[in-house]
Amino acid sequence: MPCLKSTLLAASLAFLPLAAQAQETITTGPAVRDGEEWITEVTVTARLPGPALWKVKKGESEVYILGAMPVMTKRIPWNSNRVERVIGLSNVLLTAPEAKGGIIGITKLQLNKGLPMGKTLDQVLPPALITRFNAVAAAHGLDATKYRKSAPLWAVAALRQDVYDKVGIATRDPEKTLLRFAKDKKLKTKPVGSFSVAKAIGRVDAFTTAQENACVAATLDEIEFATAHSRAATEAWAIGDLKTVQRLSPDSAMLACLEGAPNTSAMLGKTVTQTVESIDTALKTPGKSLIVLPLSALLVKGGALQQLEAQGAVITTPEL
Repeated sequence: MPCLKSTLLAASLAFLPLAAQAQETITTGPAVRDGEEWITEVTVTARLPGPALWKVKKGESEVYILGAMPVMTKRIPWNSNRVERVIGLSNVLLTAPEAKGGIIGITKLQLNKGLPMGKTLDQVLPPALITRFNAVAAAHGLDATKYRKSAPLWAVAALRQDVYDKVGIATRDPEKTLLRFAKDKKLKTKPVGSFSVAKAIGRVDAFTTAQENACVAATLDEIEFATAHSRAATEAWAIGDLKTVQRLSPDSAMLACLEGAPNTSAMLGKTVTQTVESIDTALKTPGKSLIVLPLSALLVKGGALQQLEAQGAVITTPEL
């Protein structure tokens, strides 16, 4: 059995909501913030207790949506009454896509996580980038030599996870909390789809050195921004203050890199498409369901909520 750390990159894929389909090319240019130009004025009609929640209704079907950020500080208290009420009303909790690894995918992961014999991370990363990598590790009391034999993307993924573990940042909240609520209520849970670990790793294999370095830099950006702002962003999320969340939510750098783009613009567009598809699928089944989806995909201009409204769905912020 491969150890937990050896499957880190696959786990990173699994923990990031609605991974988009691969792109053939990597775009460059200024990063687009996940929270840029959110339609918070249009979609939130009242500040109700707890995090922002939407109800999308079409015919006899209702889908309740809880928005989530890419990273959230653990153990921030929040009023879960409305969400627990929704769980009591729902027939199913829809969760993020499952990572399908299989022996081929995990073997490929094992073979590709290390550098060639005799190479170390400080030899393959540009001086400025390895200096920055080491500084981020040192700032959180981590020994940078731990990552010296790992290939750049594996090294920065491991650093990201270690930093987040150290400072108490989660990459799969609030879904984990909802899964616990669902278990208590004996509510059925079902992933909205699946994706292949082998294919994802195959995309990483095709990266050029420049593309790989861009992903390392973007992930370091995410780590620095998240550790500085995650607590304030999570506290704002807990009370439905989307304007503050918009300002302090980090870019999904790791997801963007794994999907083949060092900025989040193209990735976000594909995530919006998948978000609409997930909700549309849920709306085809009579009854009520609950789903956790990225706030960025829901609230960006032309995003999922606006597209669903244009298709005739009725969107409200339920008081419950």
